Amino acid sequence: MHEWWATEFVRDRNAGILQEAEERRLARLVAAAGRSSLRARVARRLFGFAVALERDETWQAVWERLEAPRHP
Repeated sequence: MHEWWATEFVRDRNAGILQEAEERRLARLVAAAGRSSLRARVARRLFGFAVALERDETWQAVWERLEAPRHP
């Protein structure tokens, strides 16, 4: 009888641990969905530095891109 109770206890405990792990995994996915990747953040920061250092050239490149004809 004691053996049956211990087996059920271990099964319930393992199920609880697995459920908590799944909840933590889902929470990490939700948290990660709201923030951009490291690569994207670095690219934005580098672009900001480029704009600050080379204002005229950057502005000309952006302006040329905006003025370029769009092909449907």
